[in-house]
Amino acid sequence: MLKVTPPERYPPEEGRYARGNDFSPVAVCVILDDFDFKIPPRLQELVMAGLDAGAALSGMLQTENVGTEKMLCNIVANPNIRYIVLCGRESAGHLPGQTLLALKEHGVDMKQRVVGSEAPTPNLSNIPMEVISRFREQVVTIVDLLAKPGEKDDAAPGLDPKTVEEAVRTCYQESPVEFRGYSLYDIGAFLVPAICYTIASKLTQPMPAMATVDAGKSKMALGLTLVKLLPQTNCQECGKRTCLAFAIDLGKGKSRLEDCPVLERPEHNADRQALAKLLE
Repeated sequence: MLKVTPPERYPPEEGRYARGNDFSPVAVCVILDDFDFKIPPRLQELVMAGLDAGAALSGMLQTENVGTEKMLCNIVANPNIRYIVLCGRESAGHLPGQTLLALKEHGVDMKQRVVGSEAPTPNLSNIPMEVISRFREQVVTIVDLLAKPGEKDDAAPGLDPKTVEEAVRTCYQESPVEFRGYSLYDIGAFLVPAICYTIASKLTQPMPAMATVDAGKSKMALGLTLVKLLPQTNCQECGKRTCLAFAIDLGKGKSRLEDCPVLERPEHNADRQALAKLLE
């Protein structure tokens, strides 16, 4: 089967993931259903299980919007990735797992909102339709091992590292193998050039709608844009009840980026730079 070398900029987006075998046909997506400053050890084990088994990328997904957008950017930058193993526990608040499955099955509407998602804000407006369409074409199957929100049984498939390892290894097989209702094997690379897109690229594009509204509405609109680049933890460390409230105050000049300690972490460097650019 044919494999391709990913472009030099791969993977284009930073995040909570580890890079493994670039020629692997599978990536592992572990749903992070807790605050990012207290990641449960079991979820870390799942990420490492995927990496040890030979996944191209193995990491965590926390939100149904910006987190999902970053994931899509990294997937389409490597045409060798044809499967995603979805595991961990679903997050009752963000529903990123259900959103990812809905995206693969139904796509997005004209406003780039994921059709069929039950999440509060399943909007993928920071990436072009080209990335969304490529993701849906390139990834042939999402192997759904996701446990229900609050699941405590570590023997559940989505929380069992050995099951995740088995799923990854099955995707490597030369001939179709049955795995929990899926027929999996390495079908080779998606034979179209990789797309290397970063969310920060959107900053080079004009936002004409902002110039057609009054000052008050403009600041509110800016807040709704800024929130997509925030960590989406609603941790309240900034003194606000939600990331959206903090974003609106950022847009109004009532808060500063420095007020969000989570943004100081290395994994959020790209988002912080993009936010600073928008606030100039």
